[in-house]
Amino acid sequence: MYSLILRVLALFGHARARAFLAMRSPSHLHELSQRTHNLISGNDKWSWFHCASLGEYEQAAPVIEAYLSLHPESRILLTLYSPSGHIPLTTTSPPSWLRKNDYITALPMDTPSQVKQFLQAAQYRIAFFASAKYEVWPELIRQLTHASPSVPTCVFAAHVLPDAPLLRKTLSGLFLRHTWSKLSVILTQDDASSLLLSQISIKSQPLGDPRADRVSRLALSKEVPETLKAWKASSRVVVAGSSWPPEEKALSNLEWDETTKLILAPHNIDDEHVTSVLNLFNSSSSNSPRAMLYSEWVSSMNGHDSTSPSILIIDSIGLLSSLYALSDLAVIGGGFGAGIHNLLEPAAHGVPMISGPNINRFREAVALQDNQSLVICPNETDLAQTITSSLDPSNKFKLSQTGQLAKDWVSSQSGCAEKIAQLLP
Repeated sequence: MYSLILRVLALFGHARARAFLAMRSPSHLHELSQRTHNLISGNDKWSWFHCASLGEYEQAAPVIEAYLSLHPESRILLTLYSPSGHIPLTTTSPPSWLRKNDYITALPMDTPSQVKQFLQAAQYRIAFFASAKYEVWPELIRQLTHASPSVPTCVFAAHVLPDAPLLRKTLSGLFLRHTWSKLSVILTQDDASSLLLSQISIKSQPLGDPRADRVSRLALSKEVPETLKAWKASSRVVVAGSSWPPEEKALSNLEWDETTKLILAPHNIDDEHVTSVLNLFNSSSSNSPRAMLYSEWVSSMNGHDSTSPSILIIDSIGLLSSLYALSDLAVIGGGFGAGIHNLLEPAAHGVPMISGPNINRFREAVALQDNQSLVICPNETDLAQTITSSLDPSNKFKLSQTGQLAKDWVSSQSGCAEKIAQLLP
């Protein structure tokens, strides 16, 4: 039914539905079949990693890299469920570990026929299947388990909450529990997740979240553009990452000038929203705009224009993780909506953080709140007041201490990727 709905949506021009179907075209199965045929010898097998999308790939990447350091001869098969992960990893941002004989493709739809076609294209030459966080597909696990010989299956960085579907006393919950019980290895992010699984008689081992390894490495490797370093100079800078309208509205009510500047990276960077954000920050009666789009500012710098706004609005992807190196304070978007966005990146840079209240589904957010490096604001008014008080010169030392607490917590979580890799066949 889901597949049929997608096809109907695609016929009516739905972009995501079209992308979802395109990444699962027969040509991709043919490519997988050809690559499997070209494996060096009959004994070679795919080391298969799977992620839902780009966010889960952040967890899988350090595990893949650690696995390759232990088994450099292995051939990596990476599958993704969503186009939002598949498209950048196969076009604009290929992984650094990707070699000629590795392959990135789409996970098949979880139906008996499509899973069978995929496994036949791979000739069942699979050393193991390792999935990040929660991607446990019943039909796929069933066929891998019943293959001859059976394929070891693993989920790593699993984060199980008390309201997780597999814990519910429903038919779907029973079905999911049966599937999880068939996994060869379950590695969780924390003791709480393992305890919840033990209550439904599923064994697991808490090892941590490999994203900590990922963000720590990125924090050291990504360079901030020299133009931005010069723009910051001696001023204090607030970076608002993946902002939504509640954060944007609160930030627009604050004073930004040569001493206190703002970099705002909206979650939604389509032209309409970015323009509305620009208008929001430039709605005052001042003749000179205090906010500029990052792309326009870079162009003006190349043209030797002396314009220096106090607010830069990021209108492209890929910059945010490096921008935290400039930051004295980070505002994390999403906390007034469905849930907070990535805060491991600012934490790895030693940046104190502020967000809205919806954090309980995120283990790292709760931990960083507990060690006082993440401040929670119940509403937009309180957010604006907290930013103002945090940036008061009298709080400079306290702010620095708070950032160090965040950095220390990320460091304490590092090393997980190597532990997971060592447990894979």
